[in-house]
Amino acid sequence: MLKLITLPTPFPLSTVNAVLIEAQPLTLIDCGPKDPGTLAALEAALAAHGHRIEDLRQLVLTHHHVDHVGLAGTIVARSGAAVLSHPYNAPYLSDFEAQRRRNLPFFAQIWAEGGVPGPILEKMLHSSEGMGRWLDPVAITRPLDEGDILTFTDPPQQWRVYYTPGHAGGLICLYNNHTAELLANDHLIRDISSNPVLEPPPLGSVGGPRPKRLVEYLRHMQRMAALAPAPRIAYTGHGEPVLDVGELVRKRTAFHRRRAEKIHAALSAGPRTLWQLTEPLFARLTRGMDFFLAISETLAHLDLLESEGRVEALCRDGLVTWAQRP
Repeated sequence: MLKLITLPTPFPLSTVNAVLIEAQPLTLIDCGPKDPGTLAALEAALAAHGHRIEDLRQLVLTHHHVDHVGLAGTIVARSGAAVLSHPYNAPYLSDFEAQRRRNLPFFAQIWAEGGVPGPILEKMLHSSEGMGRWLDPVAITRPLDEGDILTFTDPPQQWRVYYTPGHAGGLICLYNNHTAELLANDHLIRDISSNPVLEPPPLGSVGGPRPKRLVEYLRHMQRMAALAPAPRIAYTGHGEPVLDVGELVRKRTAFHRRRAEKIHAALSAGPRTLWQLTEPLFARLTRGMDFFLAISETLAHLDLLESEGRVEALCRDGLVTWAQRP
């Protein structure tokens, strides 16, 4: 049986969901950030179902964001649970601060080429400082990728792994086609749109092409909508479960299409930088992380338009502008 566990977090998005698979091996999907309140809530939720952290045998981490993985080190230290996740997440899980620092030059170049004003660029560069305090290092003991199967007994069940990058480069979903239950984490969220977060090429492919996260996200949303049998419920990373995956996918796709068309229309007056396109879309921002997410959104939609042959990037004197293609 599945048990949805909602945990408090110290972040603006104030709760995060974990899922307990009550079978053998006893498995937790995601675990919340390293925070005393989150840990206490997790212990209480497990106790309500007759379990302790020490009873866990597997911990599946769906992606590397700290609100989903921060307690992993604590759980492994207390239980000896195996850690299952996509290999993309390994450098973030093993040394988040080192990976954060490796990413900074990539972000700084994108933002400088995009015409982001210096004070805002600096604010974004510092916005992730201290994020490492929300998790302890942990190693992946079983890598997961597309097509892998998680098998359980008592009761018997199988969950298929789907690799679905978009919101994050190492994000996976799990599907049980016998019960038509989907563990969608942040790939599908009922009441908010998942950010297609800007990320550098994976570690080991320095200089490789920048991932086009929205293009990937839209493609993998369609895959989830096309699952057979159709999911009857999707448990998400935040908020309530989704009861109509197909309808939510249509809604999210339409949202991104509208935003892409708005950006395309803004280019009718001539070429614009990434910042010139972002600023009118996202007014009254103050936090560095909010600027980061806003710029991620704008660039992701430019990537989508570029993939369709409708816009092009023009680089001159270290500044990148975007223009409509004839």
